[in-house]
Amino acid sequence: MDLVEACLHANGRAAVKAVRTMLPTVRPSALWAVMMHAAAWHEERSYDTPHSTIMVYTVHRMIESLGEHRSLVDDSALAKPVITMDTEVQISLQELLVERLAYYLADTDHWKPEQGPRYDIETRLDSKGNAVQVYIQSIREKSQMSALKAAAVLGAKKDSPMLVRATASVASEEPDRLGHAFIMPISLIQELPPVVYTRPHIASLWHLTEYMIRKVPSKAGLEFSMDEKIGKYARPTDVSAHRELYMNAVVRYGTLGHNAIFAHRISEAARLGLVNAETITWLMEKLTRNIGTELLELEKLNTEFIINQNEGTNWDNIPTEISLPHTKDIQEWISREHEDLWSSMTEQKASSFERIILDSQDRDWSHIRTLQYFLAGGYGNMETSHPSIFTQAVWGLVDNNLIPESLAALQVHRYLREQLKGP
Repeated sequence: MDLVEACLHANGRAAVKAVRTMLPTVRPSALWAVMMHAAAWHEERSYDTPHSTIMVYTVHRMIESLGEHRSLVDDSALAKPVITMDTEVQISLQELLVERLAYYLADTDHWKPEQGPRYDIETRLDSKGNAVQVYIQSIREKSQMSALKAAAVLGAKKDSPMLVRATASVASEEPDRLGHAFIMPISLIQELPPVVYTRPHIASLWHLTEYMIRKVPSKAGLEFSMDEKIGKYARPTDVSAHRELYMNAVVRYGTLGHNAIFAHRISEAARLGLVNAETITWLMEKLTRNIGTELLELEKLNTEFIINQNEGTNWDNIPTEISLPHTKDIQEWISREHEDLWSSMTEQKASSFERIILDSQDRDWSHIRTLQYFLAGGYGNMETSHPSIFTQAVWGLVDNNLIPESLAALQVHRYLREQLKGP
């Protein structure tokens, strides 16, 4: 509970110390359960959507893509290990990312104790089938405690496809103009702590239901069809025919990058069978709406065309570095192995790195992605989450074979230059 207490007292350094204390011996499931417990106490109502669980999802996937780690990555990883680097540096970056996450979880608005998660939940319902109906109906009727009780029944076993599928389906109806109403539930439900971790599990369900009753429409729209076959995961949906739409979402990423983030969560829902094919089609229509106006043609989505058309934002000042225990380790590795590449990425002129993208060989993408992880996670304002969320989502679309590496590198570069501010 040290991490949760540090977060509730808004003590970032204590939160970092707590997670470092856990790392040598804790199982990955236990560490991520504690992270989600802390995330469940995030209020952040001024932005309508609490980004804490989205950030836990983001950092977890980033860490998994970096490879094995005894205390951070387990056999059920959702992201493939796709980045190749020296083991010692890999571990340092993984631990830096979780340190930054711990600090972030402490450095934002939290629920007051009398308003936050409740743990004493009565879970007796007739059946799981009845629980699904109660869950969805209670969300639409804005009855959180009833929805929470039903969610606790559905999530009572290790594998809870009915809870995942019901959540994903009802969250698909109206993702809003930023995609938040789909992004947040999909992120949280995939990070739901196992029921063996009782308090983190219930607190996360409380956080989920509190949000769902605010965002899901009270009455289902006539055009939206709820997926009723939710006893098991759906067949994966092949979305490869829609690459141009995904590329449009990354090029025209919208407010704080939400189009690209929404696009990534849709691709994951399709890949993992969180919703059926009809719902994926519905979600892509909503993504098209969110992107707005006329979609760009393929030739205008080409990386070279984009760079030649105009260059990205120039920095007035280099972003502020966040001092974390593993910052020095990463800096030393960069100085030793990638000083020229890092210098081009952090040069005040955006074009310095953009021209390198056009010359990069296949072997460079892993290094570029690693450095962008460090830039997104190790620089900027401590309370900012979108740079990391966007960076992971865009590279996740690469992993799902929906956009090319060059486009991901360019758009992450341009986004970080817009969002990371200097002193």
